[in-house]
Amino acid sequence: MIRQRCTYQELAEQWGITIPAAKQRVRRAGWKRGRGNDGIVRVLIPEDTERMETTVSPVKPAEKQALETFRDTVENLTGVTLKQAQRIEDLTTALLESQEQNAVLRERLATLEAQKTPLPEAQSLLRKPASQPRPQSLIGRVLRVLYKGDTPLR
Repeated sequence: MIRQRCTYQELAEQWGITIPAAKQRVRRAGWKRGRGNDGIVRVLIPEDTERMETTVSPVKPAEKQALETFRDTVENLTGVTLKQAQRIEDLTTALLESQEQNAVLRERLATLEAQKTPLPEAQSLLRKPASQPRPQSLIGRVLRVLYKGDTPLR
């Protein structure tokens, strides 16, 4: 029966747990412990400790699965965040380009408005003079000839 003496720190490192958890395990197992002349507590470990190390896993399967799910979720969210940041950047660039085009078009419109001066002869062509008779329809002309005896205008 070979016995080994270890400190709580060594046990915690060996099992991959914290020091308070190692102390709790030693208390539950009922192992003997003693304080040396240097003031450090050492635990006398019996031979059957391999059984305890293999049966008590430092990482539980449910915790491991939850951790993996959390990592996957964080990776997915990181990817989505990067895509959205790129989309925002693209839309911002498109908006700035549209604003520049809008400014150029406003300047052109202002220039064209300033150049637009109505010509007097163009206005006179657009208006019909009041002295010119209104053209009549064919029926109107026929009735005028029948009842008034006028000659048709051509």
